This record gives sequence, structure tokens and C-alpha cells, in this order.
Amino acid sequence: MRTFPERPSAVETAKMLTHTQQDALRAIAFFRRQRKLGKGWLVGDKRLSEKMVSRLEQLDLVEEHFVRGMPVLQLTIIGQAMKLQLQ
Repeated sequence: MRTFPERPSAVETAKMLTHTQQDALRAIAFFRRQRKLGKGWLVGDKRLSEKMVSRLEQLDLVEEHFVRGMPVLQLTIIGQAMKLQLQ
């Protein structure tokens, strides 16, 4: 089995996330109702800053997609594994 040292494991990444980042990840996974609001995002009933979302994108946990021309946030495979670690 090959290991990739540049990619931290889900457990290590979970330890690196702040409580606010963990809540944002859970909200993105749970709520389908999302929209971009100015410089931030409205995900369900939570407001996420653009800085928060970009940090989650840098960690490869979240990516922005377009569905029917509207931007939405989706968890990557790593983000889905992280969500399971946070439960």
C-alpha cells in the first residue's frame, strides 16, 4: 500500500479544524438549500464567510459546483470522510 505524505489523514485534518469550520462542514453536508450571498454563503440557516469556504476548499474538503446555473457547495470525498469522523 502506498502512502501519500503530503495528504494528512482524516483524523489529523479533523484535529486541525476549528469548531466553526467543523460546524460549516456539517451544515454543507446537511442542508441542500444553499446560495451565494454577497461575499459569503447562506447554507440552510447558517451564514458562512467567503474566507471560511475558501479555507475548506484549500483543505480539499469542499468544492463549488454549478447546478442549473446556480453555485452550490459540495463535499469532496475527503470532506465526506471528514464528516464521518466528526459524527
